[in-house]
Amino acid sequence: MRTDRPVLVFTLVWACVLITPGCREHAAATAPNHASSDASASSSIEVPPQVARLTGMTTAIVRKPSRPRVLQLRGSLALDVNRLVHVHARFAGQIVHLETVDADSPESSTTPKARRTLNFMDRVTKGQRLGQIWSKELGEKKSELVDSLIRLRIDEQNLKFLKELLNKGATPEKNVREAERQVEVGAIAVAKAERTLRSWTLTDEEIRALKQEAQRIHEGGNRDNQQDETWASVEVVSPIDGTIVEKNVVEGDLVNADSDLFKIADLSVLSVWARIYEEDIPLLHRIPKPITWTLRLNANPQAGPIVGTIDRIGEIIDPYEHMALLAGQVKNPNDQLHAGQFITAIVDLPPEDDVVEIPTRALAQDGDESVVFVQDLSDPNRFALRRVSVVRRHFDRVYVRSRLSPEEAREGLQELHDGERVVAAGALELKAALQEQHGQ
Repeated sequence: MRTDRPVLVFTLVWACVLITPGCREHAAATAPNHASSDASASSSIEVPPQVARLTGMTTAIVRKPSRPRVLQLRGSLALDVNRLVHVHARFAGQIVHLETVDADSPESSTTPKARRTLNFMDRVTKGQRLGQIWSKELGEKKSELVDSLIRLRIDEQNLKFLKELLNKGATPEKNVREAERQVEVGAIAVAKAERTLRSWTLTDEEIRALKQEAQRIHEGGNRDNQQDETWASVEVVSPIDGTIVEKNVVEGDLVNADSDLFKIADLSVLSVWARIYEEDIPLLHRIPKPITWTLRLNANPQAGPIVGTIDRIGEIIDPYEHMALLAGQVKNPNDQLHAGQFITAIVDLPPEDDVVEIPTRALAQDGDESVVFVQDLSDPNRFALRRVSVVRRHFDRVYVRSRLSPEEAREGLQELHDGERVVAAGALELKAALQEQHGQ
């Protein structure tokens, strides 16, 4: 004759369990809609050893969390905005030249290297020439400074001559005063033109060359032909060591002072952006600063972890995803990392206070309550049902409160302590038997 083992096991459990006295009186005294849960919360059940063996019931010790808590956050790498420079044209004009570099590789060792124009992703160094702009406005302002310098020197010579005549009594003092005023006006004009050029970031060397040109003209010399070639030209130079991440010009383009010619980024350090749910933000605020996180590249799981720090926790919550941004930096000395790569950021959280862990199968849950069966230390065959407060779940572990808040205690929940022993396999069967007993 075939025996249905699950039915037999359940029948044995049902036949052997003993309900503690007073359970039914407690159930009758409570409200109808809470009768089952309140009775279960104060009930215990006895399971003889032979029944435990037949059903395969096992127990496990309640312990403090054995695994570190972690937050796994999705994010990506990005350019560091503090290391990204926009190269503008200082003056309106025309791009007359862009610098060239050696091509990547010639077709053969005997073929001379070809030259090509600077382009996207080329490396540049601080002070390296990127191009040249021909600016009518700059030429006019340089000529204005030269003209002011020449006028000032002539006015100074006139003043010196008039002072000599005044000493001889050959000219009235009024003429000297007018000459002095003219010198002051000329000095102001020179200072104005020079300050304008300096505000356009002309160097001391360039200003000195203009003064030398004015001196040469004043002394009757010819203009410097080399100076004529560069009179209205402006060199575009790289302000930092970095990589060209954006190029917006070609030779012949007309540009304005606010035109974005190049964007140059220092890729030795990248920004890290990750998103965190708003309910997890308080966990970060409880961690001592600086907060360390470990980054892993989604596209290269074999790559080792990258350790960095969280520099900022965003103050704005996205109204649609209810997430905030976390910002940090990561060093990239060998250019192994790339802006835009997806990453997973892992933050190790400190151990929780007043939390213990149990196997997932030790928790019996029906949607209304979460219960465990705790072994009686004085009677190993007896197990008491407790309603517990679940903190979080993993696939093989459940974390519950070992110390309740006043609100949780008022809800009828109970604590579970380190060192106690709970039913790890068979909790659902025990609860079903207990509910059936109460229903009779």
